[in-house]
Amino acid sequence: MAWPEITVVVTARERFSETRTALDHLWKHTPEPFRLVYVDVNSPAPTARLLAEEARLRDFTLVRTDAYVSPNRARNLGVRYASGEYVVFLDNDVLLTDGWLTALVDCAEETGAWAVGPLYLQGRLDERTVHMAGGDMEFSGTWGERAFQQTQRYFLRSLGEVPAEALVRQPCDIIEFHCALVRLDALERVGGMDEGLLTTREHLDFCLRLLDAGGTVWFEPASVISYLAPPPFQPADLPYFLLRWSDAWTRDTLRHFAHKHGIAPDYVERVAKTRKRRQHLVLSWLEPKLSEVIGRAGAGLARKALGAVEPLVNDVLVRALTPRGTGRHRVVHAPDARTAATDGVPATGAGTAP
Repeated sequence: MAWPEITVVVTARERFSETRTALDHLWKHTPEPFRLVYVDVNSPAPTARLLAEEARLRDFTLVRTDAYVSPNRARNLGVRYASGEYVVFLDNDVLLTDGWLTALVDCAEETGAWAVGPLYLQGRLDERTVHMAGGDMEFSGTWGERAFQQTQRYFLRSLGEVPAEALVRQPCDIIEFHCALVRLDALERVGGMDEGLLTTREHLDFCLRLLDAGGTVWFEPASVISYLAPPPFQPADLPYFLLRWSDAWTRDTLRHFAHKHGIAPDYVERVAKTRKRRQHLVLSWLEPKLSEVIGRAGAGLARKALGAVEPLVNDVLVRALTPRGTGRHRVVHAPDARTAATDGVPATGAGTAP
């Protein structure tokens, strides 16, 4: 088999502090030829300098937005600089293993899959904690009042507990954007990423559209990656993280997803689940730091107080971090004049909360 032309598009998931680690894994575990397009979502200055230096050294396309934008907007922006038969979406907080890319390509070539996802782990690779080993979706009820259920197979189970028959190449309903190989023509056929989805359900919507268009989605466990879930955080991570998982963005996302797929309107109430996760991750990281200053009991009380006011603070933060009329980007580095010539073109769609 001749090796196909592939573009890897890296975008920010929820923080920036794992940028160096994720890039090192990409270089170390990907000897196969590929083009890299890295979308820098207004990262803090140290990360921006690191990426600019890496882009010059490795000669890849680096695009930087002038404000925080949603992951789907960043993916659409990255695809504008992609070429070849396949695009691979990677988050900026992913650990890779040897053979990850070849296994995804082999699956796509041998099955005709429109999209292929790996075995997703979570945390350090040696922890062997499953994030998802393929996934399923199910609708029930009438349009406009439908119930919707998704399943991440073997979520948070030890890899050793997963039966061997579940760890074989097979079709599935869901893969995730931690790492996803997609045929570029299939992506174009379904119209790219829906920028009305700001925080969540992006992968579900995309897989639904692929399946509705007659394509197939496959799980390939010979490819193994791991998502470095927070905490810890660096202080510079927090503004984007809190915006990325904000009540405002999530509420708009759930409302859009429900309307688009005929789901009952009360689906938007799931914003409470995202709020709970956001608060848990940030406050569990902050509490030990407070304990060093005001003691364990004081830190516990402070956590409760912060949890009570956090939604109000989050709303103010969203308003501050989503100025109107943003979305422009610039090409920091490009391997050729053709790419560089598109410098400054505004991103399309609605990647920020209205």
